[in-house]
Amino acid sequence: MSDTLPGAPQAMEMVPLADRLRWMLGVRLAVVLLPMLAWLVTGDRGDRSPAALLVPGAVLLAVGLLMHRFSGRGRRWAVAAITVPVMLDAVYLGWALYLTGGIAGPVVHVIVVHVLAVTLLGSFRTGLKLAFWHSLVVMSVLEAVSTGVLPGGAPGLEFHATSYGIFLVVTWATALTTAVLAAVNERELRRRRYDEAALRRLSAALHEAGTGVEVAEALLAFTVDAADAPVAALYCRRADDEDADPVSLVVRVRESGSTEVLRTVAEPAPGSLVATASGRGRTMLAAVRESDPWVDEVLDGAARVVAVPFGIDGQGRGVLAFEDHARAGSRIEHRRVAVVEQAVAHAATALARVRLLEHLQRSALTDGLTGVANRRAFDAAFHRELSLAGRTDSSLAVVILDLDRFKALNDTYGHLAGDDVLRAVGAALRQCTRQGDLVARYGGEEFVLLLPGATERDVIGAARRVRVALRGVPGPRQITASLGIAVRPDQGGTVAELLAAADQALYAAKQGGRDQARLAGRKGAVSGGDGDEVLAALPLPRAPEVGALPE
Repeated sequence: MSDTLPGAPQAMEMVPLADRLRWMLGVRLAVVLLPMLAWLVTGDRGDRSPAALLVPGAVLLAVGLLMHRFSGRGRRWAVAAITVPVMLDAVYLGWALYLTGGIAGPVVHVIVVHVLAVTLLGSFRTGLKLAFWHSLVVMSVLEAVSTGVLPGGAPGLEFHATSYGIFLVVTWATALTTAVLAAVNERELRRRRYDEAALRRLSAALHEAGTGVEVAEALLAFTVDAADAPVAALYCRRADDEDADPVSLVVRVRESGSTEVLRTVAEPAPGSLVATASGRGRTMLAAVRESDPWVDEVLDGAARVVAVPFGIDGQGRGVLAFEDHARAGSRIEHRRVAVVEQAVAHAATALARVRLLEHLQRSALTDGLTGVANRRAFDAAFHRELSLAGRTDSSLAVVILDLDRFKALNDTYGHLAGDDVLRAVGAALRQCTRQGDLVARYGGEEFVLLLPGATERDVIGAARRVRVALRGVPGPRQITASLGIAVRPDQGGTVAELLAAADQALYAAKQGGRDQARLAGRKGAVSGGDGDEVLAALPLPRAPEVGALPE
């Protein structure tokens, strides 16, 4: 008799069983009192005492209260506390019908109201069962009178097919109409409650998300579930600013639950669905009749697509797009779009928060003067890369760089000129190192380079490029530097060992005349000859990507 969907938690019931039981007691009280009131008002009692209705009514109420008390023992007892007394209600009303003039009497109206109330408080099946039970009880009473089992007398107590047929039509029409309307309404209300619960779960997931990908994953999982979408994707583009290049993010989730970060997808072309929705700033429900490269690649060529645009608090823009199978203009489609729009609003706020956190983290890990990584970022990266090198048995090089006679430059030309030189050195180091290498300010006029996967030959080439790049740094005088190099595993296997080896090599470079690079464990400079300019003109190799290395 449960109204919940299979597998749905009890919390999703529209009306808890405990409340239904209490309201059923009120219905039962009305079932007992109304026939008695009708009997007293009509005055057609014959030689029967009021106890003929009073005693069965009292017994019915007692049984109902007893079953209500046992309903706390479990769900089965609670269901029985509704079903069993309802069946007894029908028997009592059949008896009241017999005492108050049959189908022509007022109890027929009480029966119809009883069917309506129980169908609303119970379920579709309970209402139909009760209508059948009432039909059977009334027919049994009328047949008993017609056959002489029960003494008759009143015209309404005789069995007439027409009057009984009208009773059946009214009773069953009441049960079916009430059940259908209640089921439709309750299904919609249950779906709304489910959407509200899903939105609460999404809010919790967004609160825990620490990256844009995690925000996208939570939103897309919600969309696939709430909108019954086979595939959904989130396109997000960070606004252009002075600190960073624009970055696009495309994440896709399929109905199977797999999440993909699509790194090679092209930007939506002007006139495409995603670009149009983003430009208009409003949700679009479109049938894709012409080829749309972005939809074809990301949404598997979906025929009907819903695109919901959003802004990221002035920090960017994005579009949530998903395949839609609902009939165009249907109530289901409008409900899906409405709930997804609410979810997108939550996700946009979360993306803005994540973007702000990323900016703060980047600020905390960046040297404010030179724009390269700071000592804290270097220490974290060094430990991470060294651990990865140990697992993959790969090399790792570290270079400590100290600008020659920088204190004298500060004292002669002033600290503003010194700051300009430091900024220019940071920019030069970023340009002459590989993608994937880390440039950090170690302190004062010292910088440090971290080169994952670099061999001795690689890092010597990098040192030569650095020396040549520094010669082009604008300043009040020629800028040179001394460099100390250490490579794992030859010069050590820990952070302390590699830094100590590089520091000793740096000291040797200064003692050897400055403007040169020394490799720990090797005598003489490895950079400082005439071939530096030629090597510096060669194209830079790429550092190995972490994701490409074997675990």
